[in-house]
Amino acid sequence: MRFLIHIPQLIYGGAEKVLVNFANVLVEHEHEVEILETYEKGYLKLQFDERVTFNAICSKEYTNKYYASLQDIKSERNLICKIKKISKLVFSKIVGYRAFAEKLAAKYYKDKHYDVAINYLEIEDPAFIMHNIDAGKYIQWIHIDALKLKTGELDTFIPLYKKMDAVICVAKTARASLCGIYPSLNNNTYVIYNFFDIDNIKNKAIGTSVYETKSINILSVGRMVEQKGYLRALKVIKRLKGEGYNFTWYIMGDGGDRQKIEEYIKEHQLEKEVRLLGLKDNPYPYIQQCDLFFLPSLYEGFPTVTIEAKVLGKPVLATEVSGIHEQLVSGKHGLIVENSEKGIYEGLKYILGNPELLKKLSDNSGMNNVLDNEEKYNKLIRIMER
Repeated sequence: MRFLIHIPQLIYGGAEKVLVNFANVLVEHEHEVEILETYEKGYLKLQFDERVTFNAICSKEYTNKYYASLQDIKSERNLICKIKKISKLVFSKIVGYRAFAEKLAAKYYKDKHYDVAINYLEIEDPAFIMHNIDAGKYIQWIHIDALKLKTGELDTFIPLYKKMDAVICVAKTARASLCGIYPSLNNNTYVIYNFFDIDNIKNKAIGTSVYETKSINILSVGRMVEQKGYLRALKVIKRLKGEGYNFTWYIMGDGGDRQKIEEYIKEHQLEKEVRLLGLKDNPYPYIQQCDLFFLPSLYEGFPTVTIEAKVLGKPVLATEVSGIHEQLVSGKHGLIVENSEKGIYEGLKYILGNPELLKKLSDNSGMNNVLDNEEKYNKLIRIMER
């Protein structure tokens, strides 16, 4: 079968990472897979199987030809080049940078056929694939808890979701939220957990020592955005420091909240307790060598990093988010705490005060239901055959 999978951009995000695993599973089963980015980034291309192909609506070439930002214009010293960039900006405002790109892409795909077209993120409008891609089946993937979205955020997409052959949620709780808000989707909405490359995670985790401190090393991995709850957790870290606990919290990632995080660390003199690692191509040695993996998120759909931590046998402290109870048994695989500053404080304090628990909470048995890629693949095929 030929699959076309549409995603906004291939960046270092959780959904994008599991797309790599999903696409690779499909080609292992001898399907053809094409990844279509809305905005070409391609950061993860080298992680895909070499048989996967790529395209972009707003490609780098197209962007260079038709788009210039106000900042580009201000920084340009050559008058002729400045005029050209101004004309690009005018074009993008009047004609529409993305609208024109979609017209060109629609023309490109006019005579192509796919067996399955997938819109892989809920933030991407499904209209492009529904109106411009000729496919036997259309599928929408949902990676988030709909209850955490702004009221009505998906409303404009729902008429197209209803026309699709299936809507796939990454957790049972995510499905319950979506169908609770939009009952009309109940009959064509299913659950398929994210795909994971277990061997790849374990192989990449082998490495030299990555931590400098001998205290309890706590690690979080994720974008520095409000959703991930880092600013809230920093207040807890400040409080625990004041109570004399010995630990270091490492945060791996980048994003719009980085400056706020840096400012809070500096203002409250937390440079010793909190270390920012930035982006890393390979996070797995850090996960393998940490004492505790920490997920302080305000909300998730089905967190990927907690599964990766458990594959490597690490104890996990996680806030109560969508999908977490489908992954972890609190008290066995880690601790699931109330999704609040109070819950995070009590959970971290309990573990830091009882470090002998870390070994007990490293158990990763009984997780086959979320790790079996073959079962997930077979479920997808069964859904498409209905």
